[in-house]
Amino acid sequence: MKRFLGLDYGDANIGVAVSCPRGIVATGAGTIKRGDPAAMKPVIARVRELIALYGITCVVLGYPRHMDGNTSARCLKTEDFAERLRRNFKRLTVEFWDERLSTQAVKPYSKNVDEMAAVYILQGYLDHKNNEQWEECKMDEQEQLLMVDENGNEQPFDILASKESGGVVYLLAAEAPQTESGEDEAEIVHFKCVATEGEDMIFELVEDDHEDFELVMNLFKDDYEALDIIIEE
Repeated sequence: MKRFLGLDYGDANIGVAVSCPRGIVATGAGTIKRGDPAAMKPVIARVRELIALYGITCVVLGYPRHMDGNTSARCLKTEDFAERLRRNFKRLTVEFWDERLSTQAVKPYSKNVDEMAAVYILQGYLDHKNNEQWEECKMDEQEQLLMVDENGNEQPFDILASKESGGVVYLLAAEAPQTESGEDEAEIVHFKCVATEGEDMIFELVEDDHEDFELVMNLFKDDYEALDIIIEE
């Protein structure tokens, strides 16, 4: 399994995000403060600590193109930083992800805007990667979420897609087949992450009377079409 580190590279600060062990959802992991933009040793040292702490195998860097798609001066700085990472961590994969809309998306989070930008960048990368794997049938085993009700009854759900909104992770899932044939029609449901305990995430069901129901319907609109899911009005 790959675990991903998302970085929003800047001269003053570098926002940090990490993926869950299965590479599905991104969460914030703080900010690297840079007193001197020219001093790279402290940055590399902190990245080294993060790689060891989380078992990182791939770094995803936000790539700050202009809105018209052209590269910016910050793109060149980000490319230089990527090369520095590759030289220092030869077994590490370094990839770029378009961050053109990250600034607008994280404006409400003025106190931790760099961290939230990193979450936005990494979650976008993970969603794209996982959706490609889904469409091309490259996944050997479907990722699942195991829900336990108040009576201790367990029900597995296949995770179809994940989205982040306002710093909260939402899942689109289908009730896992209870027969080997899997021919029964699966119920489509939504979940919201309400807490984290270490590396574990706690989800609640988002039903039609939930305050976030309209939000998740809009979040996963494109996924319904891509997965041929018909939502009854």
